[in-house]
Amino acid sequence: MPAWTCPDCGRVFNRANTKHRCGTGDRAAMLAHRPPQLVALYEALEDAVRAFGGVEVVTHDRYALFRTTRVFADVVFMKDALRLALQLDRAFDDPRFFKTVQDARGRVQQVTLLRDGADLAAVLPCLCAAHTFAGG
Repeated sequence: MPAWTCPDCGRVFNRANTKHRCGTGDRAAMLAHRPPQLVALYEALEDAVRAFGGVEVVTHDRYALFRTTRVFADVVFMKDALRLALQLDRAFDDPRFFKTVQDARGRVQQVTLLRDGADLAAVLPCLCAAHTFAGG
């Protein structure tokens, strides 16, 4: 059960009094002036994530956070790709991930670049695992 609902914005978090910005940002502003192919790729990513169910998308400037009651993935618009970081309970042995960091509790962050739909399709199982790990 989630521990806390912000009395100002109604967003739900795992820990009481979680520091956050109220609201979920301005998606249109994040997508404005981005290359059309990256906007289309981001929209496909967001559609895939929303299909998992129970997902909130928080946007700001050039990034989006995908969360249940905690963040399980974040995406940053780069010049020619989307940088996707996943929060996982285990590392996936996949050469697409160029960075893997494990903390003392065994939680793993893996980072990849998405340049097209094939890249997105390849990491969807990992994205699903991150959603499940976040309690989705």
